[in-house]
Amino acid sequence: MSVHDTKEIEAVKSKLSYRVTLTICAVALILVSIMMHIDPAHVSGSEFPDAQGDVHNIYRVIASLLFVVASITFFAGRVEDGKSQRLLLNGCVLGFAVMFITVGLMTVTQVGNLEVATIVFAVLTALCLYKRATHSERI
Repeated sequence: MSVHDTKEIEAVKSKLSYRVTLTICAVALILVSIMMHIDPAHVSGSEFPDAQGDVHNIYRVIASLLFVVASITFFAGRVEDGKSQRLLLNGCVLGFAVMFITVGLMTVTQVGNLEVATIVFAVLTALCLYKRATHSERI
């Protein structure tokens, strides 16, 4: 690896700061939340086509919960202490990984059509895991 390659890697690491990482996570969650609030019937119909009754109303509750998680994630991004940042990233990795596994299994077992959710939570898990693995004292 050349000196030029090393400088490029360091430049990417510095641009993908702790704050930027958690802000990306928060924005992704907010966008999903907004989509679920605006058109819960479409979301429930496309992801669970065999559902009957008024099941799309539960999506408003789930959307609100996602908004809460996004808000906490956004403000957690303002933590300055390196140890606290690493602990918060551990929590994000665990939480997003559990969601990835859950929606992934639901997709694989054909309980629901959750491909987009599986991809979103896989990317958020990988992003936080990458940031956690490449951390330094000054994240």
